[in-house]
Amino acid sequence: MAFKIFLDTNIILDIFDSKRVFAESAITLFLKIEQQELFAYFSESVVTTTDYILAKKFNTTERLEIISSLIDHIKIIGCNNAIIKNALREANNDLEDSILYQLALNKELDYFISNDKHAKNKLATKKLPIVTAREFLKIATNKK
Repeated sequence: MAFKIFLDTNIILDIFDSKRVFAESAITLFLKIEQQELFAYFSESVVTTTDYILAKKFNTTERLEIISSLIDHIKIIGCNNAIIKNALREANNDLEDSILYQLALNKELDYFISNDKHAKNKLATKKLPIVTAREFLKIATNKK
């Protein structure tokens, strides 16, 4: 059975910027998603934030192609009032991360993948571990 994972914004950005510290593991993770070895999810806010940040490096046509490629392989999880209310209760000074984490919890995913080391300390529960892309790749390799 393939893992179901949530991708934080920083993972998506790592895929498209080879100068970022965690780019290699993010790219490897995305290749596994493309090969349908994993089921990946993110939110519409990850899409819009990614587009906004990539605008500094790519033109509009390139960004639209990137987003199109992403949504061909990664499913978008919609948000609702209940998720935001839960996130507000658990926010710990970072509402954005809390909303994303609540989306993944609500969808009953296996892992929340983030290269934000602070997210792990702020949000992680036993129900939904937060791991880096590199940590997840080790987990996935050991489970085969």
